[in-house]
Amino acid sequence: MTLLAYFSIIVSIALLICGGAALVNTRRQKRDYEGLARTSTVHCLRCDSVYTASADCDSMQCPKCGYKNSKLRF
Repeated sequence: MTLLAYFSIIVSIALLICGGAALVNTRRQKRDYEGLARTSTVHCLRCDSVYTASADCDSMQCPKCGYKNSKLRF
């Protein structure tokens, strides 16, 4: 085999490794974000804004208008 063939094999393997790592990282981030969004997302019924609250409280006041809202249920 020539030097060009070895180089192309090495580059292909490096691209596969980087692509696999990016895929694993993306799936992990998506899983973590979805868990956070399901437990702490609040939608204000008065001013139509969306914000996050701590995971331990069931309702929170809107930072814009002060209206007390409950968390979204998915």
